[in-house]
Amino acid sequence: MSLPIPESTLLLTITAVGFSLLSNALTRWRVDLDTERRIKAEIAEWTKALREAVKKGDKQQQEKLKKKEQSINQMRLKMSSARTKVALYTIIPFFVIYYLVLSFVGPCPVAISPFSSILTIGNYLMRTTLPSGTTCGVRALANGWGYVTPFGWYLISSFSFTGIIMRLMKTQT
Repeated sequence: MSLPIPESTLLLTITAVGFSLLSNALTRWRVDLDTERRIKAEIAEWTKALREAVKKGDKQQQEKLKKKEQSINQMRLKMSSARTKVALYTIIPFFVIYYLVLSFVGPCPVAISPFSSILTIGNYLMRTTLPSGTTCGVRALANGWGYVTPFGWYLISSFSFTGIIMRLMKTQT
């Protein structure tokens, strides 16, 4: 059993938005965003100074900046490890929620789109993941239009809303 296109499309979009909200809420809770912003600014300043020293050919300044490279790398590691922990907390719930939603939506296309590159990936995934004997009533569309699979629509929805949610929740650094 599959939900029809409007309901399945909406369910996948709500799932993508909900999961993005959950992930960003965990980020706000587990990551010190002020420290992360400070570290990011310090790394950018160091990188800019090193680039200018290399451009000018100032060997003395390059050596001075190279001595600080190890501490810069440690700051990068500290910054990325906090975000990685959030990803580890959310990966299992993501798979559980996604496959639960997929059981309602089914493997059939959920939207129609003119974006041929997304459709090529989506159609490939649809062909390789459809159980044998499944019929979705899919017909070819003209003028480069085609169908988007549940996975493709989830990606489109996720990419569309994650940036907005990150700005609203101030989790961008």
